[in-house]
Amino acid sequence: MSSQGINPRLAEGPGSPAPPITFADILAILRNRLGLIARVTAAVVVLAVIVVLLMPTRYASSAVVMLDPRKNMVADSSAVLTQLPTDPASLQNQIQILQSRDLAAEVIAKLKLYDDPEFNGALQPSATGQLLAQLNPRNWFAGPAAPASAAIQRDAIIDAFLGHLYAETNGLSTTITVTFSSRDPAKAALIADTIAQAYVGDLVDAKLNASDETSTWLTQRIRDLGRQVEIQEAAALTYRAQHNLDSSTGGTSLIEAQLGGINGQIVQARADLSAKVAVYSQVQTLLKAGNPADISQIIASPLIIQLRTQQADLLRQQAALAIPYGPKHPKRIAIESELKDLDQKISEEAARVASGLANDVAVARAQLNSLQGSLNATQHQASGQDMTAVKLRALEADAASTRKLYESFLGRLTSIQDQEGLQYPDAHVISRAPVPSAPSSPSRVLIVLASIPAGLLLGCLFALLSARFAPAPRRLVPQVQPMPRPRPAPAPPQPAFRAPAILAEVPGALAEGAADHIVDWPASPFSRAVGALLGRIAPTRPGSAGRIVAVTTSEQEGAGPTVALALARAAAAAGIRTILVDGHLQHPVLTEAARVRAEGGMLDVLAGATTVNQALLRDPKSKALILAATRPPRDPAAVLASPKTAELFAHLRRISDLVIVAVPPVLASAEAPGFARLCDAVVMVARPEEAPRPGLGAALETLGRWRAPPVGLAWVR
Repeated sequence: MSSQGINPRLAEGPGSPAPPITFADILAILRNRLGLIARVTAAVVVLAVIVVLLMPTRYASSAVVMLDPRKNMVADSSAVLTQLPTDPASLQNQIQILQSRDLAAEVIAKLKLYDDPEFNGALQPSATGQLLAQLNPRNWFAGPAAPASAAIQRDAIIDAFLGHLYAETNGLSTTITVTFSSRDPAKAALIADTIAQAYVGDLVDAKLNASDETSTWLTQRIRDLGRQVEIQEAAALTYRAQHNLDSSTGGTSLIEAQLGGINGQIVQARADLSAKVAVYSQVQTLLKAGNPADISQIIASPLIIQLRTQQADLLRQQAALAIPYGPKHPKRIAIESELKDLDQKISEEAARVASGLANDVAVARAQLNSLQGSLNATQHQASGQDMTAVKLRALEADAASTRKLYESFLGRLTSIQDQEGLQYPDAHVISRAPVPSAPSSPSRVLIVLASIPAGLLLGCLFALLSARFAPAPRRLVPQVQPMPRPRPAPAPPQPAFRAPAILAEVPGALAEGAADHIVDWPASPFSRAVGALLGRIAPTRPGSAGRIVAVTTSEQEGAGPTVALALARAAAAAGIRTILVDGHLQHPVLTEAARVRAEGGMLDVLAGATTVNQALLRDPKSKALILAATRPPRDPAAVLASPKTAELFAHLRRISDLVIVAVPPVLASAEAPGFARLCDAVVMVARPEEAPRPGLGAALETLGRWRAPPVGLAWVR
């Protein structure tokens, strides 16, 4: 019997590592356990059928409420609250009101649902409810339930009620659909309508309550303002009376009124005095000139008129006697004597008139002086009462302001009271809830159909778990007799594997950001150790062909990329033309460690999408160049075995002095063999505690089987 039919997993020895499980293995496990999968699927379907049969049938009915953006210009002319907004946020607020506990409690009390067993489970607990309660894991470890108080029962009923209620907006409209589900279709329609009507009624009640509260506040405020107006106006009147302020002149005092009158009299007296002084001056001038007859006041005197008349008669008589009589005639002498006497009387009368005018001037001047004195005394008295008038105006202004506010509030109260009976709601029901003819839940067919794929998935999971935790057979390798085969020719002898030399011990390589110390702390122990390691692997002669060195680890990533980046920076600082290649084609690490961003990498160069010069990046902390890995290949081994990869590394060797390749772990990657064959030397980075473990020895033996170039160890701590 041949051993080729035996499962390779069972034929593996106890010391060999287990290969990964493939998709074919999973299919084989599921195929061998089809009976278990079928039984689990059938159990799930049966359980789903039982559950859907126990689930109660529910009917859902919906009422539609629309928030009306229109405004009643009559009812809302003196509205206390503003129009209800209809933006999306406000619609969500109204949905929260529709689903609030207060509105639910109002509807429950109105329809007497506290006595309905559908919402009050304490009245008539159903067998289904008891079964579901027993299946609830939260009740498994709970102690005996204490008797619930009235408040707790009320909250439980409200919670059950809200569990049947759902509200949502309808697209971009201002309508809200209120849906309620119940075991009774008529009850579902009744409750949905009642919720919608209660919501609309609450909107009106909110307006009425706001109007009542505003009216109460305005009434109290008006009373306070009325008393304040009364007090302020009484204070102004009292102050006016105490300080003799005339209310008929718009609040001016009697002294101010006297000042106005005296000012008018002074103006008149000054004008009268000026006129009399002018007349008196003219009279004096004419008297001095000897022309009293030209004085109008003298001419207008009755006595002067009489004397002038007599003088005119005597002059006529004198003229009549001048012809028959001579100058010495007694009649002529008598007439001339009478004429002289008349002239003397006229002169005396003129002097008397002039003296009267002088007296008038003196009287007018005295009157003016008297008025001026009265004005000065009144002004002196008025200067002391300026603050009195200012305070009176302040009192009157306060009273007027308070009265204006009082009248405004009074008008507002009147308008609100007139509109209290005409409140228009901001929403109304546009569609009443119909009585549903078909149940809305549960969807029994859909649940049963969905249980089939769920049962299959659960059956597959059970099958995989049974294969994972199944007990192992006592003998992994069956006792079979293999058929005799011709003995193969002996292979050529392989060179014995030798333990590699220890190149350096690098302390601090496991610290975060250790590669930055090469530039930031060149005198640190880590930097000196990396410099010593560089001296062991760097080219010995300047200008010689470039050298390619791989830096790798055994099983885990560890400090391999850190040491590779640190070597590249140390070489660049020493003047060596250095290129650092990211060999982690599946999971790039150097771009993140060096904090660079790569647009193209090694695979792009091999595919011809970019050139080497364009793909090389400058290290931010040194002059080293980095060739990154940007996208994972489908087959890393095939890529590294291609002639283009060898040509690329030959080109890198020509344009640089040192090429450092950060290679993934030897035992955990597909890239390590290809890079090992392309390099001139391999640096195995490991910790001292890995020496006793089989992983490090296996990695070194693997490198020997790959016919890798010389290998050296670098201990890191």
